Amino acid sequence: MTQQGLDDLKGEEDNLIKRRPQVVINLTNAREQGDLSENAGYHAAKEELGKIDSRLKELHHILRFVKVSTGDSKSEVTMGATVEIESKAGKNKFTIVSAMEANPAKSKISDSSPIGAALLGKKIGETVKVDMPAGKISYKIIDVS
Repeated sequence: MTQQGLDDLKGEEDNLIKRRPQVVINLTNAREQGDLSENAGYHAAKEELGKIDSRLKELHHILRFVKVSTGDSKSEVTMGATVEIESKAGKNKFTIVSAMEANPAKSKISDSSPIGAALLGKKIGETVKVDMPAGKISYKIIDVS
């Protein structure tokens, strides 16, 4: 995972930890209103608390085992590297990130995607062929930063 991805997950965890006490208060207040079977506020608060707790558990596990890649290599494609490639369709520039961080709209592609996986470990000037639904496409690595 990249440092930015790690920071984003820690920020999400902090936000959920700050939000949780208010949701517990909402749940307690809704429970005090009586009949729980027809209490929409109670069910909504209970569901929200469950989602928060579930996500916090998931984040705790991820943050416990995550390894941060610096993307320091300027000659080889690594996790966190920004890569400029060229194909018949033209030039593209994107950053190789973990699957959790991937966001094609922000030019962040997963290291486990066909293109990301094919580029990892390659150097400037190398050409890789990637099996895509439209067939094999060749990409030449123009720059790594």
